[in-house]
Amino acid sequence: MTSTIEPTEPTEKTQKKVRRPRASLWALRTILLPHAALIVAQPILAGYFLSGNVDAMGIHGPVGSSVELVAMIQLVIAAIYWLGGGGRVWPTVVTAGLVVAEVAQLIFGYQQNFAVHVPLGTAIVITVVWMTVWSFRPTARLSRREAKR
Repeated sequence: MTSTIEPTEPTEKTQKKVRRPRASLWALRTILLPHAALIVAQPILAGYFLSGNVDAMGIHGPVGSSVELVAMIQLVIAAIYWLGGGGRVWPTVVTAGLVVAEVAQLIFGYQQNFAVHVPLGTAIVITVVWMTVWSFRPTARLSRREAKR
């Protein structure tokens, strides 16, 4: 008489625990919200300036400098989300690109090179708002391993 061993389904105890980003995701969300608010304010302030409110440019410049500082903090948090929290790498890569783009944006803005400043600003606004929306979606909670499936 031969006995057959039937394969069993893995139980919760035998499955490897998946590490998901939690605190690091909340930190990323927390920095993305002010980043998005400052970024969205920039074209509004530029619009006020173009409509004749000269004082708006006095706010537009310092907000642009603040945006760069927030982006650098976001880069550190995105790296923690990736390396420490088990999240995906792309938010760190995109944030690194944003830091470079925002430095270029400051330079072109102070040079008054609007042929680059305006389209680059549009790309930055779209990217930061998109990342902020993504951070609140359920897929942002997935680990690297889960995201590959």
